Order: sequence, then C-alpha cells, then structure tokens
Amino acid sequence: MTPLLPITRYLLILIPAVASMFLESYKSNGAYVFVILLFLWIAELRRIVFSKSAWMLLLEIGFSGWLSYHYDGILFMLFYSTLLSYAPSMNRGTRVSFLGIQIIVLNLSLHNQSGNDYVIANLIFLAQSMLLLHMQRINQNKDDVELLYDQLRRQHYELDEARSQLMDYARQVENIAQIEERNRISRDIHDELGHKLIRLKMMMEASLRIIPTQPSKGMEMLASVRDQLTESMEMLRSTVRRLKPDEESLQTYSLDRLIEDLTQENGISIEVALVGMPYVLYPSLSFILYRNAQEAITNAIRHGSATRVNIQLTYEPKQITMRITNNGKAPQEPYVKGIGMKGMEERSKLIGGQLFVTIEDHYAITTVLPTFRHHDTD
Repeated sequence: MTPLLPITRYLLILIPAVASMFLESYKSNGAYVFVILLFLWIAELRRIVFSKSAWMLLLEIGFSGWLSYHYDGILFMLFYSTLLSYAPSMNRGTRVSFLGIQIIVLNLSLHNQSGNDYVIANLIFLAQSMLLLHMQRINQNKDDVELLYDQLRRQHYELDEARSQLMDYARQVENIAQIEERNRISRDIHDELGHKLIRLKMMMEASLRIIPTQPSKGMEMLASVRDQLTESMEMLRSTVRRLKPDEESLQTYSLDRLIEDLTQENGISIEVALVGMPYVLYPSLSFILYRNAQEAITNAIRHGSATRVNIQLTYEPKQITMRITNNGKAPQEPYVKGIGMKGMEERSKLIGGQLFVTIEDHYAITTVLPTFRHHDTD
C-alpha cells in the first residue's frame, strides 16, 4: 500500500463518522464514538498485524455493515475505506469474491435509506473499484517496465561482454593465422631448403677430399654443387615472394588508393595530414578506416557538393583517430543518421571504437579506433 492510501483510508472513516454525528441524533454519542474507535482499531490491526488475514477482512466488512445499518448517516462510506485496504493488492479471484461480499453487505446496510442513496452509494463503490483496478494495472505496467529495463540493461552488459570477447577472438584469430603461416614457411625451409643445403655441404666436403687424387671427379662434384646452389637460391626467392603479398592485395583497402580513385572519378581535392609516428595497423583496422573514409567522402560529394576534403590521421600509442572534414554544405538540423552513417558507427563499435559527428564551422566525421599495441615502458 502506498503512503497516500492509509491516509485516505482513515479520512474515509473519520469524515463520515464526524459528519454523521451532525446529520443524525444518537441516543448515546459516547457509545457511537466507542464503536467508531473500535472500527479504527480493527482497521489499524489489519494494517499492522493481520494484513493477509481473510477473516479479519470479513470482520471489518461485517462491522462496517453493522455501523451503517444501525447509525445511518453517511457511514456507508466506511465500505470505501475497507475497499482501499485490499483491492490494490489482492489477486483477481480473491478480489472479485470480496467485492461481491462487500456490495451485498453495502446494500443490506442501506435498508432505511432512500432510493437515491442506494444509487449513489453503489455508483461510488463501482467507480472506486474501477479506479483501484486501473491503479493496479498502472503499477503492474510500471513493474513490467522496470523488469524489462533491468533485462535490457543486463543484455546490454552481456552484449558489451560478447563484443569484448569478439575483439579478443579476432585478435587471437589474426595471431593464430600469422603463427600458422610462419610455421608453414618454417617447415618449407626446413624440409626443402635445409635438407638440400646439408646435402650440398656434404658434397663439397667430399669433393675437397678427392680433388688431390681425382681432380676431374672433384671438379665435377663442385659443378654439381654450384648448380644445386643456384636451385636453392631460386627456392629461397620463391619462399620470400610468398611471404610478401602482391601489391594488389596490399592496396585493396589502402587510403592512398581510395584517394586516388575518388580524385580521378569526381575531380575532388583530397588532402591527408599525418599526426604522430605512423605504425602498421591490423588489417581489420585498415578495413574500417577505408570503409568509413569511403562513406564520408562519398556523402560529402553526393549530399554536400564538396570540392575539397581534408583527412587527418592521428597516431597515438593506444588508438588511431581519423577526422574527415569538407567544404560542402552542412546537413540541416535536426540531423538524421542514414544507413551509411549507421554502418560506419556499427563498424567502429564492433571493435570497441567510436564515431563522432560535429556540425560547427565544417561538417566533420571522426573515427576513433583502439590499436591494441603493446609498448615498453622504460
């Protein structure tokens, strides 16, 4: 029961009790005051000690009916006080049962009242019942909303944890891929080039031993060693070429290539400024920067009619920041994010980054990504 309901409940006892003393003439006001105080004591006892007792509720309903029957006046309002005590908290089946009992007792207690009193008393009782039921639904909806909010907040935490795990998994996959490639290259060098070099060393040692006695055979073996060394050098070059990806792969998500392509296609001026000491980025970071820059420059040309774009890359120990501005028209406020902008934001957040949009002197889009680099602190 909310704090306001007990106050209202006791006012619905005291006000009718005091008003009835002025409306009716009782043989003994002392006896009347005593039974009113007794009713108050039952109500308080139910609130403090027997809040869940059905028998105490039946006693209060019966006592209020007896008071209304014997003392007339407007004591039928005591029923409304009792109604406040159980309607907001009981379950539906029990509440309906007690409402039925109470309305029967209410009408029985109005035997000496006029027809208008019957109608008014029943209408007020029904209206109060509907109001209390509506209040209960509101409270239930509030509880449901709070529960839903708690669930959404818990899922948000779980999503953050899953995203963090995904970031760790992505880094582990990249590291594992690099380790596997190194192991493969190591096996190739050991199984092919290593064994061949050992065999060539043994052939050279043998040729050096037989040259003094069999010069022609020793020179023949040295020539064979020379030819096989040439083959080994070609094998080594081939291995090194496999270590280094082709230029096309390296340039697939290169900002330089993006700038070159957009400049040629749209005749726009794009300038890049570097701040800090550049370092090699993970492929996933390069991909996000490439896509975000592509979307930002395309939007500047398409929607802002820009002719110049400035890109500033800031390399910091634990993050890289890409800020893109243009001289085009800024979007009208209120600003609404489109599909492309939402895609930029989702890509950035996927690895724990952020995307900021500012509209001041120039329209600016800033991408901030963590770099996950390890540094020595001396």
